[in-house]
Amino acid sequence: MSRSFLPVLAVATLAACAAAPPAPPARTEAEPPTAPAAAGNYGAEPPVRLAPIEARTLEVARARLASGGPGPRISGALVLAARELARAAALGASEPLARGRVRAALARALAYDPAPAVAMVEWPVGGAAEAVAAALSRTRATHLGAGAFERGGAVFLVLLACERRARLRAFPRDVAPGATAALSGTLSAGLAHPRVFLTLPSGRVLETETRGAREFRARIAFPERGRYTVEVVADGDGGPEVAALLTVSAGGAPLDAPGPSAPEVEPADAADAEAAVVRAVNATRRRQGLPALAPAPELAEVARRHSAAMAAQGRVAHVLPGSGELGGRLMSAGIPYRRAYENVARASTAIGAHETAEESPAHRGNLLSPDATRVGVGIARVKSPSGDPAVYLTEVFVAPPDDGAESPLTQDARVREALWRERGRLGLSPLSADPALDALARDAARAMLQRDAADPGDLGERALALRRRLAAVDVFVASAPAEAVRSSNLRDARFGRVGVGVTMGDSRRLGAGRLWIAVVYTD
Repeated sequence: MSRSFLPVLAVATLAACAAAPPAPPARTEAEPPTAPAAAGNYGAEPPVRLAPIEARTLEVARARLASGGPGPRISGALVLAARELARAAALGASEPLARGRVRAALARALAYDPAPAVAMVEWPVGGAAEAVAAALSRTRATHLGAGAFERGGAVFLVLLACERRARLRAFPRDVAPGATAALSGTLSAGLAHPRVFLTLPSGRVLETETRGAREFRARIAFPERGRYTVEVVADGDGGPEVAALLTVSAGGAPLDAPGPSAPEVEPADAADAEAAVVRAVNATRRRQGLPALAPAPELAEVARRHSAAMAAQGRVAHVLPGSGELGGRLMSAGIPYRRAYENVARASTAIGAHETAEESPAHRGNLLSPDATRVGVGIARVKSPSGDPAVYLTEVFVAPPDDGAESPLTQDARVREALWRERGRLGLSPLSADPALDALARDAARAMLQRDAADPGDLGERALALRRRLAAVDVFVASAPAEAVRSSNLRDARFGRVGVGVTMGDSRRLGAGRLWIAVVYTD
């Protein structure tokens, strides 16, 4: 089945670098809550001098998170971001740790980690380091940053922690309209197949051509003035995940994202919170000129089960132990589809988790999929290790099955067309249709439907009985004829003839309106 998964967003991850000798903390109470952005590029850690309370906080946090190793590294970029957040809190900013404020602080500090875990305390100077470090004691982290601001005899102390998933080479945060820039870097171990997405100032999402496996490079254009979000997504053991997230200003545009004037109150009832997320999804689609998605209770149940599994394992991922990828979960629930897209995220509220997902270009691209018509949203509420509320969110977007009603071709012919096209794309010699093989394949497809099993039976042996030396078979239970290009034998240059059989019918296990496809190849 064709499907597209979103990268993973959670609250936890960060940068890298060594710190310089300690310096006394600034105590200027007249400073604005937002620091000016330092000029520079993403990729290199800015030098910092740690105040004593910051150095103590990082010492305690590193010891708590060491797990028998050397402990996380200190990131200059995270230190600068943490200082901005601490200053904002001390000077009375509302929602000092709001998602948009954290993201803007990271951009001003030239930090590109997608979702660092963040904790803040207002405390007497003595004991503040231990208090804030305890809040993130169960966080997995490779990099840390701490920032402090003293006011009125108390210290406002912020700690940021992240598990860095990519290392970027120098990339500008500020560009001129019309400029292009090359984004390059290296994925961390366990990640591969990078893709680069871009949210334009208009809100549209584009994917940029990306080259490389772990070492990657993509050229990105910034055609007009505005705020851009650049994202690197890669495949990990839990499915696609966000490896890097960068805010870029073209023509001096603000780094802060426009957001709601007041935070939305989280409904006490989970179903009401899910409905609020659906409304937010459809509001974004309407702003982009797309039709609203219809809420689907059966999709919501699939989403709720996945959110519950994430909450039970304390992990945000598309694929979890004991829980397969989205396509398999939809098939197990008997839900037919042509394409399916999934967003997963975690935050303190359902709407906050949705906003975190929408900030990601790839996630945003999923909810803006023009072929999607239905949506299911499911949440799971738990307490985080620090005792604060945490909401795991899953959003599922589905395009309906392809019944071929809009095509003048038969389903068999559409499968052949897809196979022919893919064979040409691979640069292999064309295949020839074989009526005798077609007849065998049709019999096999009908038998699969009757048995409700993707089992070709003796199709290969019957093809060899036609005095062929080589034969191979691929079978599918699919939602669209084009899915037959997954055929592994299509890439075998030894085969020159093909037979195709397709029948449509319902499956007790795999859902209604499925295409049962048999493809047989011979020399």
